[in-house]
Amino acid sequence: NLSMNKLITKYLTDGKKEAPPLPAGDYNVIYADPPWKYSNSGISGAAENHYPTMTIEELCNLKIPASENAVLFLWVTNPILVEAIPVIKSWGFEYKTNMVWVKDIAGQGFYVKGQHELLLICVKGSMRPDDSLFVRSVVSLPRQEHSKKPEVFYEIIEEMYPEGKYLELFARNKREGWDSWGNEL
Repeated sequence: NLSMNKLITKYLTDGKKEAPPLPAGDYNVIYADPPWKYSNSGISGAAENHYPTMTIEELCNLKIPASENAVLFLWVTNPILVEAIPVIKSWGFEYKTNMVWVKDIAGQGFYVKGQHELLLICVKGSMRPDDSLFVRSVVSLPRQEHSKKPEVFYEIIEEMYPEGKYLELFARNKREGWDSWGNEL
């Protein structure tokens, strides 16, 4: 078992330098695209070829700065779906529903070539969006560079939770009004 500081350092810097801690405070809207460790290392499309990954145990051990009432938007691909549930529970959330990003081009896959990703919506406490909103569960947009998600998902989250205190975990870039934490910032 890695200590929390070693775990964070491993992810953020791949062991090369001191890493910043997870943000402090309580966030009620959390958006995360974890660096899931797959069992397919050694093939050309493996995640490890693009960025340092984390095991399910390492992800479960992260102490997420979520408020008592919070929503988690968590990206997962089909092969890792079952492994995501222990992560959700260890972070204090309960799975509620999902959105699907349908891509224009199929990519890697196990058994079938993946052409979509799931954005799981999970809740801690009570955190429902405005019932008058009409947010669709399927978003069809072109595929981007490896693991990059479309900007429109920020907009959807902000529309659903306009008064949110936003945190993006495993971020690749910064967004105005959001706190960001990740190894590509």
